[in-house]
Amino acid sequence: MWFVFADDSEEKHPRRLGLGHLVGVGAVLFPEGSLIAYTEGIRQLRNELGVPPGVELKWSPPHGSWLKSAEGNAIRTPLRKRMLMLAKDLDARSLTVVWDRGQVEWAVPDTRREVLKYLYDKVSLCLTTLEAHGVVIADEPGGGSAEQRAWLAETLPLTDEGTYYTKPERILLPITTAPSNHIPHLQLADLIAGATTAAIAGNRYALELLPELKALTHRNSHGRIGGAGLTLWPPSLVNLFYWVCGDDCYIRFGTGFPLPEADRLFAESDGLPS
Repeated sequence: MWFVFADDSEEKHPRRLGLGHLVGVGAVLFPEGSLIAYTEGIRQLRNELGVPPGVELKWSPPHGSWLKSAEGNAIRTPLRKRMLMLAKDLDARSLTVVWDRGQVEWAVPDTRREVLKYLYDKVSLCLTTLEAHGVVIADEPGGGSAEQRAWLAETLPLTDEGTYYTKPERILLPITTAPSNHIPHLQLADLIAGATTAAIAGNRYALELLPELKALTHRNSHGRIGGAGLTLWPPSLVNLFYWVCGDDCYIRFGTGFPLPEADRLFAESDGLPS
């Protein structure tokens, strides 16, 4: 049994030229036997780095968080890197979907529903590869109990009916939600969703985490991240798998197409300002 923890993120003003408002959702999959070990590892890490009790380890800490103090800022990047590598050492793996509303300008609520559907597909495919089953726990949506109930109602068709591409066979229960402040695995999902979406956007702090993010990201049978552990929409963004992930080709229907592709965006450069 695998436990899947999910959260969403967005980047409204990407630094990477040519991108619009990005909406992302990410997940980290833990084998059942690693859950306690990750909790204990995070407890030891917090003690070692002097993180006060009760501080939530979020990608974008709220105003007033200790992580935004001088002491917190000094250990923030090492903390994040070690969170990711702890999960990697416990055989966890991540999946992220990022949608560029600058090119496919759906309303934000519609976009979030669609990327969740894409993530459901990718989690199901990953579990199929692992010959395993799983349950999905997502961070509670903001807005109070009414919005949480509405969001859960919207996710029920996924586990009842699946999607166009995926039958509801691998994910055993309806998606449930929980508050992230006391669940370190959900805080890791927040980091993965936030940092991966930010890396696509060109955020320099997220780009510093790329080696650890890539080490944790699920890969296909050809060893590539694109289309497996990271999904970008629309397909015109495929060259970012080359610039961000280091993939030298993109697999479509079992065939590899060399990257970067000349007729796509970012064919000549990564789009980052000099």
